[in-house]
Amino acid sequence: MIKIKILIVDDDQDMRMLLKTYLEKLEVDEIHFTATAAETYDFLNLSDLKTEPKVDLIILDIILEAENGIEICKKIKQSPVYQEVQIIMITAQQEAGFLREAFAAGAMDYIKKPIKKIEFMARVNSAIKLRKEIKSRIAREKELLALSEKLKNVNKKLEKMALVDGLTGISNRRLFDKTLKKELKRARRKETELALIMLDIDHFKQYNDTYGHQEGDECLKEIASVLEANSKRASDFAARYGGEEFAVILPDTAKGGALKIAEDIRKDIMALKLEHKNSPIAEYVTVSLGVSSLQVKTEVSQKLIKSFIDKADQALYQAKETGRNKTVYYDFN
Repeated sequence: MIKIKILIVDDDQDMRMLLKTYLEKLEVDEIHFTATAAETYDFLNLSDLKTEPKVDLIILDIILEAENGIEICKKIKQSPVYQEVQIIMITAQQEAGFLREAFAAGAMDYIKKPIKKIEFMARVNSAIKLRKEIKSRIAREKELLALSEKLKNVNKKLEKMALVDGLTGISNRRLFDKTLKKELKRARRKETELALIMLDIDHFKQYNDTYGHQEGDECLKEIASVLEANSKRASDFAARYGGEEFAVILPDTAKGGALKIAEDIRKDIMALKLEHKNSPIAEYVTVSLGVSSLQVKTEVSQKLIKSFIDKADQALYQAKETGRNKTVYYDFN
């Protein structure tokens, strides 16, 4: 329901009461009165540019005692809040010059004194209908804007969900691929080293067979939390690569730093003491890690990306083949 509020600016008490009587016969919800420019500016709160307009229509006498209604009209229209609020001037003046000034100041219509009831109500009623249409349009625009913002937020959430592993809450393979390519390009540009850790849970199939897939999922979550904790810099990046395999990208990191982080991860996972009674390696869950690092000297291509991942994978395979629960490093270059 669109409500209509009207302000009558007139210093003549009898005229105010007459107009009020007419307005009460129209679809008007509130009628307010002011008698001077100062009262009008104060009531409309013109100094606050963030509020909604307090009224939908202003009926303004063109000549107030010691004050000019045209100047009041001009001041009101200078406020962005009242740009679309209509002003009807009431005047006893017949000169065309007054009317030109009124329209130039921002008035949308005028009514001559003495007031004729039918004419007054017809003109005001037209202004009310127009204002309702404007308010309806503004409301629709706000609804569309709110819907647009909601859709943007939903899209952002969907985009984030598409890049996050649903089980562990860390980044997924898709984001890993994008990040590795981006970091390789940055490493080439900055002429710094980039390290990659590939990690696999030892005998994870036996773990699932022994404790069930629900416990297996909890195990994956615990591993992911360790990787997150050891990715201490803002640029460090941990992801679930697939199944029980994880990856960590370490920008600006050479062999020594990468091996230390890999060993910290391995020890922290053992410190979780996740029981794995059927593991031939240890009584707790362990992991094997493959590490590689490189200085990017050529254009970053899919072939280079694949070769880098393969090198870390080869190191991981070697760690598994030589007893598991260890870290193996392969130099890319």
